[in-house]
Amino acid sequence: MAAKEKASCSTNSPCILTYFMLAISLGGFIYAGLGWIGLQEAQIPSSWQAVSGQVLESHVDNITETNANGTPMEMFVPKVRYRYEVDGSFFIGDQLSRNHPPRTLKGVAETEIESLGQGTNVTVHYNPDAPEEAVLRKADTIGAMQALSAGLVIALSTLAFAIISTRRPRRSEA
Repeated sequence: MAAKEKASCSTNSPCILTYFMLAISLGGFIYAGLGWIGLQEAQIPSSWQAVSGQVLESHVDNITETNANGTPMEMFVPKVRYRYEVDGSFFIGDQLSRNHPPRTLKGVAETEIESLGQGTNVTVHYNPDAPEEAVLRKADTIGAMQALSAGLVIALSTLAFAIISTRRPRRSEA
């Protein structure tokens, strides 16, 4: 008769690996949660209004930031200035979107403003309670969506591996 199989860990190493995978899965869920928070912060509230505006200027600025290891890193910030009118008052805005991060690639920053040349008519979204607070885009969700999706992939795949590894029958030594 064949030896009975048991589903529990027969040595410490498979259990340690399972706990390690569960820890990675937890980290993935935390990363996805941060992505979700970023996604919520990047979007304008539904109460904001829209009016027509006109681009006054647009260009890409270079900035230098310091990496965690202390080395400088060149970043690129798409800049735009636009004019819009709310209830007879004119305002000048300079925000593409809420929480717009610098870009690591100049081409990406240039692509973001290539359709926003001087004189271009645009839709401006503004806060009706503070009309000077305005953006051209309702959301900049690229980074937040990347964090959300990557976090979920990491979390769910390592969780699946952890579950599979604990359910797989282990052979007992006879």
